[in-house]
Amino acid sequence: MNIESKLQQLRKARKLRAILPFHSRQVGGIDVSKEQYSDVQAFVKVLFKQLKANKFDIQVTHWGEIYLIEPVRSIHVLLSISSRANDDEIEQVKLALKSKDYLTKEVDGFAEELLCVSFCAYRPGTKWRRYPLDLTLRNFDELVTQIITAMKFNVAQLSTTIKHELSKDIHQVNLDDLMALICYGAARQGPDSQLAHLSNNNELRSPTSCKLVEHQLTFYGYYCKQHQFFLSPSSMKIFRILLPDAGDIEAEFVA
Repeated sequence: MNIESKLQQLRKARKLRAILPFHSRQVGGIDVSKEQYSDVQAFVKVLFKQLKANKFDIQVTHWGEIYLIEPVRSIHVLLSISSRANDDEIEQVKLALKSKDYLTKEVDGFAEELLCVSFCAYRPGTKWRRYPLDLTLRNFDELVTQIITAMKFNVAQLSTTIKHELSKDIHQVNLDDLMALICYGAARQGPDSQLAHLSNNNELRSPTSCKLVEHQLTFYGYYCKQHQFFLSPSSMKIFRILLPDAGDIEAEFVA
């Protein structure tokens, strides 16, 4: 496993993450500012090296979503790095609201955000474990060891009788990905664009699959219903953000 190639995949996926607010599910990965990214990548490099030494496999999707495959039981673990509200402050507010109807707080002083490394086993009902990431540290070895130890412990506690594996190829662009791309394109190109027409079309809200052949996009619905569209050059430009070969190869997208 080449660590540098994994880091390169993450860098390449950064430009695609602007699409994710339009996605139907929450997609994990690295969401930090441009100024923070190089320092975060330094941490990720140390983490990936130690994961490799501990026999973990590492998979990075086209969105930059990170899956760590634990070596003993082959359980997938999702990894994310982002800023989030301080959990301790949130719990203090919840506790205070049990005895008060409301609280008055200064906006700047409420729920300060912390940069966190988070992981969660890909199983129903499992919780995210979070660790503050201090980018001023000169050495990340202690934090990395703490995270990997916790990861192994949490996976070991999971029931062996429950099977919950990824139901689809995590590297394949699926129908939900395509619909997110269309909505992103609509927002970027405006209400009069072709992609805005597609995203606002009620008959296209729940397709069962979709096929792109050259510039022709076909949606397949229930009861053999079909809707065909010839994509404009501006629409194809958006499609090539996620699908660089769009227009040159035939592609099918399923849920």
